[in-house]
Amino acid sequence: MLKTISKIQTVEAGLRKNFGYDLFQRKNIQAAKYGVSDAEMTTILSRLRQQDKLADFGVAGLYQFIQWTYDLGFPLEEMAGPEEVTNFLYLDDNNGYYYGNDLLLYLGLSDQVSRMKTIASNNVSRKQFKKICNADLMVKPALTKVTVENKRFLQAVDTVLTPGMLSVEGYTAEDVVKRLAKYALSDGFSVEKAKEIIFSLSPKSIKILLVKGFYDEIFK
Repeated sequence: MLKTISKIQTVEAGLRKNFGYDLFQRKNIQAAKYGVSDAEMTTILSRLRQQDKLADFGVAGLYQFIQWTYDLGFPLEEMAGPEEVTNFLYLDDNNGYYYGNDLLLYLGLSDQVSRMKTIASNNVSRKQFKKICNADLMVKPALTKVTVENKRFLQAVDTVLTPGMLSVEGYTAEDVVKRLAKYALSDGFSVEKAKEIIFSLSPKSIKILLVKGFYDEIFK
């Protein structure tokens, strides 16, 4: 028992030293560097979570040491919220983007807060529905690899391709498409690169962009 407790404490100290209070993932932990096997590391992480030392975000393999404060006279736990967790998993380093109603809200075209956030990311290979810190999220593979240069363009394209996004109170569909096209090129993204992305899409998607007028707005 003492040996087991000592091993847990040693691994905990090592993890705290390497990650502090930052988010971290099991896949990025090399158990051997902590002197334990993969199976032992998995068990130790589970024990630390049971001891309320590691936060549970409802996402397998995602961890963060809980920071406890007593400023109010009783223990209060501090940990990442849904937005921080979502950014860490899917958006950091320009690996993804919000689209759909969240983009319309950002552009001032909508005042409706989405019940479910929609995200496209380089970090997934298939569409998934997640609940992170009790917040609903749909994440899917990006249309093409997301970069800092093409992110705005991809956000706009994915929004046009999402059913119902052009039906916004107070704006015509034409108004929405014009604003999305303007946003798509607002970072100086070249028309040539825009054309490459559009013609790499499925015939069905290309047809939607043509019918909705997005193609004409980009290349006028």
